[in-house]
Amino acid sequence: MLNVAILGHSHDGKTTLAEALLFAAGAVPRLGSTDQGTAALDYEPEEQHRHISVQLGVATLDFQGRSLTLLDCPGFQDFQSEVVAALAVADAALVVVSATAAGQLAVGTEAAWRSLAERQLPRIVVLGKLDKEHADYQGTMSTLRERLSPRPIPLQLPIGQEHEFRGAVDLLSGRALIFDERGGHREEDPPPELAAELEAARQELVEAVCESDDALLERYLEGEQPSPEELQSALLQATAEARITPVLVAAPARALGAGRILEALCSCLPHREAQPDQEPARLLVFKTVADPFGKVSYFKVMAGSVRGDLHLVNATNGHEEKIPRPLRPRGKGQEPVAELSAGAIGAATKLVHTATGDTLGPKGCVPEPPLEFPPTSYTMAIRPKSKGDEDKIHAGLNHLLEEDPTLRVEQEPATKETLLHGLGDVHLEVTLEKLRRKYQVEAVLATPQVPYQESVRGSARQQHRYKKQSGGAGLFGDCTIELEPLPRGEGFVFEDKIFGGAIPQQFRPSVEKGVRQTLEQGVLAGFPLVDVRVRLVDGSTHPVDGKDIAFQLAGAMAMREAVEKAGAYLLEPVMDVEVTVPEAQMGDVIGHLNAKRGRIGGMIPAQEGFERVSAQVPLAEMYHFPIELRAMTQGRGGYTMSFSHYEEVPAQVAQPIIEAHRAALHQKDAAS
Repeated sequence: MLNVAILGHSHDGKTTLAEALLFAAGAVPRLGSTDQGTAALDYEPEEQHRHISVQLGVATLDFQGRSLTLLDCPGFQDFQSEVVAALAVADAALVVVSATAAGQLAVGTEAAWRSLAERQLPRIVVLGKLDKEHADYQGTMSTLRERLSPRPIPLQLPIGQEHEFRGAVDLLSGRALIFDERGGHREEDPPPELAAELEAARQELVEAVCESDDALLERYLEGEQPSPEELQSALLQATAEARITPVLVAAPARALGAGRILEALCSCLPHREAQPDQEPARLLVFKTVADPFGKVSYFKVMAGSVRGDLHLVNATNGHEEKIPRPLRPRGKGQEPVAELSAGAIGAATKLVHTATGDTLGPKGCVPEPPLEFPPTSYTMAIRPKSKGDEDKIHAGLNHLLEEDPTLRVEQEPATKETLLHGLGDVHLEVTLEKLRRKYQVEAVLATPQVPYQESVRGSARQQHRYKKQSGGAGLFGDCTIELEPLPRGEGFVFEDKIFGGAIPQQFRPSVEKGVRQTLEQGVLAGFPLVDVRVRLVDGSTHPVDGKDIAFQLAGAMAMREAVEKAGAYLLEPVMDVEVTVPEAQMGDVIGHLNAKRGRIGGMIPAQEGFERVSAQVPLAEMYHFPIELRAMTQGRGGYTMSFSHYEEVPAQVAQPIIEAHRAALHQKDAAS
């Protein structure tokens, strides 16, 4: 058995290739199409109308007596968590590259290659779309040779390009394979006009394979030509050790070459044979799909075997789980099987206490290493379209959080907004579409309000008397407070410094309550006041009209007037930002950060060809930065951000914020 992740740039044909492999193996009755919405793996409506994969597609097929599980990964960056999940359980990878992209290496190809290199996973490159306009085999291969390591080595030479593409010459056997649209092929002699090109390509392959095997290389240097069987054996070993990357050609939209790719997966990559395993069953759950009716948990059998009515313990939280029957994934559906042995990928329903990344096994088993998903990098406020739907939104989001570890929901206390964190704008838009489709709740996204704060520069003493007579018993409250600033981060301190009975003891907490109300509501722009000390120093009362509410109002107004006298100003959150970008875009990114009122801290080299710049930037300037960075770096840049501190907002920035708040208050008063 073999678990194969299918990776590459968005729109390069990963799902199309997966569909062709399923069709060629007889796992599906017809060739699915992403353009027509008939793909077995891109079955969600969000995928069908966008024509991109937004989740990991999982399907198992049987070919030549072997079991292959395809893990079709999204290529769009917003859904990289699905790639992480796939690579956690993959044994090898197919990297799909479009033959129409000669001269440049797509960012998705680069990202896939880095991920595979980190894990040292064996891989095969599939050069697809050879039947499309502008297909350029030699140009694309030249780009791959220059940019990728281990160096890609062709196993085939295409016969024809664009609309004339019809097959390939197998460099190991020397035979021409004429492809058909059922995924198969017939053999014949290679075209004479390819003789010189064929000889050069075979020489490149033989030398690369021999260089991977010392004994074979020694004989080759002595003039002995290795047999096809020796080459195949050495190629298998070198590919398994990620020292050689074989390249195959195809036109997946018509299933051309699909059968040969399946053969290569069987012959060029090591398979794990299904055999009895006496160890207790241990599973790693790498993906969860949730809906209102339940959830499906996808797992890899790490040890032992899985049969029906299996009881296991979640090593992460200690809860017991039962697998009623193991299932084999088939895209949208699953088929029951009697047993899944070690190495196999399966699915289970009705796991109550298990989430993505959890390990199930015998009591006391050691959990598998946690899946390291990318941190969230894009934030929007989420609001219901209709009042009263807040609870429905939260209920739906809780389900979606189960299936997407890179979604995060947070309630911002300062602005009272619900914030939705994800990996990009498309990620959050798809989340909204799922909320509407699965949970029948309409929501909108908006740029979050910045959680500003207010504080004061100086000290002030303020007295306020609240007095109201309306024929009967009146209201009376009188207090004097002193206000002074505290060091940044000290919060709020209230001190009762009254000596004697100027204000009766039962009314002093009322004054503090009024002060705190103003503290929460702010004075300048409606944001909380912080880092101030308030002393209650004097006041007076009335034996009949002295009331709790009167002292609350007196305290609130005294606080407001004291803040205005003490010189109020606005504070904004400042973030620590680290941006990793290609060297060629470093100047543009630094200029962009400076334009966002950022302070550059330093620059250091990152991975090869990349630099990392650190900066401190106001949060108000960062909400759209992920989209801007993607545009500036063609998707190659990345960043992390964390809270650093609050600091004063420059006057020219603060004034429009304050004026907007005053205008909103005026409009509210006019409406009432």
